[in-house]
Amino acid sequence: MDTQTAFHFSPRPNRAHEIGWRPWGREAFAEAESTQKPILLSLSAVWCHWCHVMDETTYSDPVVQSLIRDHFIPVRVDNDQRPDINLRYNMGGWPTTAFLTPWGDVITGGTYVPPDAMRNLLQQVRQYWEANRDRLPRHVGPAERLDPTPGPAAPDPAGIAEVMQAVAGQFDRAYGGLGLAPKFPQIDVWELCLARWLVAGDGGAAGMAVRTLDAMAGSALFDPVAGGFFRYSTTREWTVPHFEKLLDDNARLLRLYLHAFQITGDPFYANVARQIVGWMRQSLLQPDGLFGGSQDADEAYYRLGPEERAQRPAPYVDPTAFAGPNAAAVSGLLLAAGLLDADLKPLALTCLEALFIQLWEDGRGLAHANRGEPLLNWLGDLAALGTACLDAYELTGAGEHLRRAEAVAAMMDATLRDGQPGFLDRPPDPEAFGRLTVTQKPLGENAEALAFLYRLGRLTRNTARQEQALGELGAFLPVARRLGIFGAGWAYAVTVTAAPPVDAHLVYDTPEQTLGFRQALCSLYLPNRAIYAYDVDSPDREAAGYPEEPLPALYLCRGTVCTAPVTQPEDVPAAVQTLFGAASGTGTA
Repeated sequence: MDTQTAFHFSPRPNRAHEIGWRPWGREAFAEAESTQKPILLSLSAVWCHWCHVMDETTYSDPVVQSLIRDHFIPVRVDNDQRPDINLRYNMGGWPTTAFLTPWGDVITGGTYVPPDAMRNLLQQVRQYWEANRDRLPRHVGPAERLDPTPGPAAPDPAGIAEVMQAVAGQFDRAYGGLGLAPKFPQIDVWELCLARWLVAGDGGAAGMAVRTLDAMAGSALFDPVAGGFFRYSTTREWTVPHFEKLLDDNARLLRLYLHAFQITGDPFYANVARQIVGWMRQSLLQPDGLFGGSQDADEAYYRLGPEERAQRPAPYVDPTAFAGPNAAAVSGLLLAAGLLDADLKPLALTCLEALFIQLWEDGRGLAHANRGEPLLNWLGDLAALGTACLDAYELTGAGEHLRRAEAVAAMMDATLRDGQPGFLDRPPDPEAFGRLTVTQKPLGENAEALAFLYRLGRLTRNTARQEQALGELGAFLPVARRLGIFGAGWAYAVTVTAAPPVDAHLVYDTPEQTLGFRQALCSLYLPNRAIYAYDVDSPDREAAGYPEEPLPALYLCRGTVCTAPVTQPEDVPAAVQTLFGAASGTGTA
């Protein structure tokens, strides 16, 4: 195998490829077994700065190379390609440097290791292995699992309060964000705070969200030249970022800032969103309509001004299209199409179509990426794709998007169920080895998946599906309590599924008559919204009790309270405000 082309190494000069890395697979583990050598597992990423540094220094050191070649079986895994391996073996960040037995159990490990320390570590692991290998149990030790517990039919709101208490306890009042340093955007946390602000009137959550969003967008974390956010800051004040940019982060930050714009009306947030979209289109968009996964860190480049940057090549872009991040980009762009620029709708729909053409196969499911190692039906990918399909359906009314969402839900049920609440992160595999034999039900991915299923149940009037999704969200309460701020995704899903439901009923003569109303509805922050449409000549319209005239017309309902027919899309915001006032008995939203 040509390791120089099979693996991605630092774009700067290095000799890491000379080590002779093996891909993750039975062949490498069988070699470790037959030679009685432990495995050195390197978990890296195309965009990872310290992975590049380790390639340029540690893995280019002749002594380190010699020790690895003589006494270890080196295995290299790309985190983006294999999130399932990363979930089970990551030891605190990237790069992960883990030492494994030939059967896949962890001996020891950590993250970045400089050359001198690596020489000592390799010798220590070698000596430990030679002294203890015959006494080590020849199976994978139990990994910590946090499993859902069947409970009430709906989530306990007390769990949200506990997560919010954890957020408030770690909130940095001086600079926004959580904790001191390093500081990550923690997107789920601020989505939760925005939702709690609107749904529950939580002023404290509002203050934390606004302070953080303003701080991040006004800091060195945001690229003022090309747009887009860097991955995290090494300092409390957001002043020294790690300069890699990821599609996954930016697609979700796009939605976050658009939600802030919807709720506050502050054009600052809209402008941030525009610049994120600009970077996605300019830097990541590929000819096939999908977006590449990331853009490399290059501190010297990103510290240049616009004119100086124009004289240098931009940092490397990984052209690999990953399913989940691209689906999140579709959702963000569809929201932006309703709020910022209607021309973004075809861009989003082209990306969604490309996902199904390139990565989806009926009967087989969803591939994680359009190149590299095969990984099918990763829970996070399916949840994001299903959500994108529902976003497309509500904005366009095209039934194909709803049918595809149903197919995604069916694939989740067929491949990721084990008879207990929640979904596995990946399908069970009788050929799996190492920690891949240990099933996991990650909280964040399950929260997104169950919120998707609840919303699908709303749109298809499948109450059984809605109730099952709520019950399974409730089953994850003990996990969310254990995880504190990392339960924010779960608390957000519970908040939006428990928000006051708004049902929008459209009566039309031609489907095109609904588009303006759909765009108006999608431009409002209505997290528990469902849009239904009736051809004026259909029996469904008669059964629902809506009159033939006026046409087209929108009827907004919240519980048993409905508005008078709305006949112009520009009147939708006022009608929603009237609806919420009437439902609460105050006369105002």
